[in-house]
Amino acid sequence: MKKLKLLAFPFAGASSMYYYKWKKHMSDHIDFVPVKLAGRGARPRDPLYNTFDEAIEDVYKQIDKIIDDGPYAFFGHSMGSMLAFELSHKLREQQRHDPTMIFVSGRWAPHIQRPDLVNPSTPDEQLKERLLELGGTSPELFENPLLADAFIPILRADFYAMESYVYDGSREPLSTAINAMTGVQDWDVNKRDFAEWGKHTTGEFSVHKFMGGHFYINDSFDTVIQHINRTLLSSVR
Repeated sequence: MKKLKLLAFPFAGASSMYYYKWKKHMSDHIDFVPVKLAGRGARPRDPLYNTFDEAIEDVYKQIDKIIDDGPYAFFGHSMGSMLAFELSHKLREQQRHDPTMIFVSGRWAPHIQRPDLVNPSTPDEQLKERLLELGGTSPELFENPLLADAFIPILRADFYAMESYVYDGSREPLSTAINAMTGVQDWDVNKRDFAEWGKHTTGEFSVHKFMGGHFYINDSFDTVIQHINRTLLSSVR
């Protein structure tokens, strides 16, 4: 039996390297695949995305080579949740087999229109303050001008790309199970808006809460990994 592949999509400003530490904690029965986004990490020379559609097309080309006839699932945090969701729709349109499950994390449902977590036109100093408020970004990063100068354009580009996102309400809901994960203290993601993810699947839907804020995936790392391992392994038995 083929291993279940879990493809992990980064949040805004992040690269696949964020997920590298997850690999050694994943079950031996799961093939963990961090997805590489353009303009960062392993792909520093590729141009950053101008639109969300560009991101979808680029990532689709990657996962098209990875997904075979075996089972697979998606995990995405914040912006990564939107990538996972839209890629699931694109795969269905291309008549590929559906993911076993989608883990959506730290993001309100896609049909809900509201200002994003970060305004990409915000001046640098205010942007830094907002990122530190959200958590997930080390203060040491901003103390190193070279690192900060490399990171901020990536983050801005990602949020500008997110601004271009247009939800298509004409599509049928997915049939894939959606496992929605959120931080109890994530005040930036309204819990009612988060629960609306259930409208996007005819399959199983569940909400799971963890201690921590928007980056509860750091605050409750062990519990998060245990949840993903347990949920995926039970889904393929």
